[in-house]
Amino acid sequence: MDTSSKQCPVKKRVKIHPNTVTVKYTSHYPQPGEEGSDETSEDIGSFMEDNPKKRLLSDRKRKGRAFFGTMDIQPQPAQEMKANETGQCQNFTEGSIFQSRKTWVVLFASALAHGCVALITRLVSDRSKVPSLELIFIRSVIQVLSVIAVCYYHEDPFGPKGYRLQLFFYGVCNVISITCAYTSFSIVPPSNGTIMWRATTTVFSAILAFLLIDERMAYIDVMTVVSSVFGVCLVMFPNIVNEENSLLSVWKEAFGYTMTVMAGLTTALSMIVYKSIKDRVSMWTALFTFGWTGTAWGASTMFFLQEPIIPLDGETWSYLIAICICSTVAFLGVYYALNKFHPALVSTVQHLEIVIAMILQLAVLRIFPSIYDLIGGAIIMISVVFLACYKLSWKNLGRQDYQEILDSSIK
Repeated sequence: MDTSSKQCPVKKRVKIHPNTVTVKYTSHYPQPGEEGSDETSEDIGSFMEDNPKKRLLSDRKRKGRAFFGTMDIQPQPAQEMKANETGQCQNFTEGSIFQSRKTWVVLFASALAHGCVALITRLVSDRSKVPSLELIFIRSVIQVLSVIAVCYYHEDPFGPKGYRLQLFFYGVCNVISITCAYTSFSIVPPSNGTIMWRATTTVFSAILAFLLIDERMAYIDVMTVVSSVFGVCLVMFPNIVNEENSLLSVWKEAFGYTMTVMAGLTTALSMIVYKSIKDRVSMWTALFTFGWTGTAWGASTMFFLQEPIIPLDGETWSYLIAICICSTVAFLGVYYALNKFHPALVSTVQHLEIVIAMILQLAVLRIFPSIYDLIGGAIIMISVVFLACYKLSWKNLGRQDYQEILDSSIK
């Protein structure tokens, strides 16, 4: 102390309060332009330059203390802060837009895969006479191979502890949904059954998401969903009304359409269950759960409820493998999109399956759509395309919201 005081003589005695907070509110220093401000600044500056300990203390106070090291709390120029905020906003917006575009591409691909499944299922039913439960069994057995991906990502095949019951319930809902849908296809026309299945899934997913997980939709989303469902109904109802059936057939078809409603309800319920556990369960684990529960259900019922057949020709096996591949792609696309979008919006985009199935049936089976099919399909396409364009045009809106966060006083 003596040596440093000798080496660092002080010309003037300056009283500096050690507590900067107290100084700020209880002490008065000459402000720029007032008398004595220059002398005080010069004296303090010379003292800091001469005393290395005080200079180190001053540097540490300017940088500030943090839990890990120090942080610079010097005020940045206004232009530099503006440039940093603009860069952050641009990076945030570009990343959000890229993820949104990727999700929409996946959704459209899953709708295309669903349309292919509808056509191939009809070909298998018409040419190979493969029962529905056997089709579920073969499809589920191939989907069990997704356990390879589950093990690759070092996940528990049966889900993490505390979520296994929900995951099992999810698998049961999916199996019941597929069983009800495929059973109804043997009673009512497959095209009408598929359309009602998609429409009821959309409606029930919107209702259950609100009731069970309190997930709401914006008004514009509700409008597009209602418009798309209206297009679906426009395709379905004329086909039902034009059917000429006896009283017994009416009751039989009523049972078939009731099965499609049950299929839509359980499909929506499975989507809501997955939505509630998606943070802990990946879509590969969900696919494996769907596979092993479907395998167990198909193996235990197809020999009692139906008469299975053993496909011997290559054409039938090619159809079955194509159904498995397309259904797996559609499944992964839908459940990938569930991580980003509302379940009702995901289901609404899948209404494109109806339009794609019409185009494929016209190209392969030479089945010409009716005027109601064309009008309903146009309404579906307009609704889905409008929804996609509206969601992808949020670039400026997202930038504005992010800018408000940056400009707010609480950060």
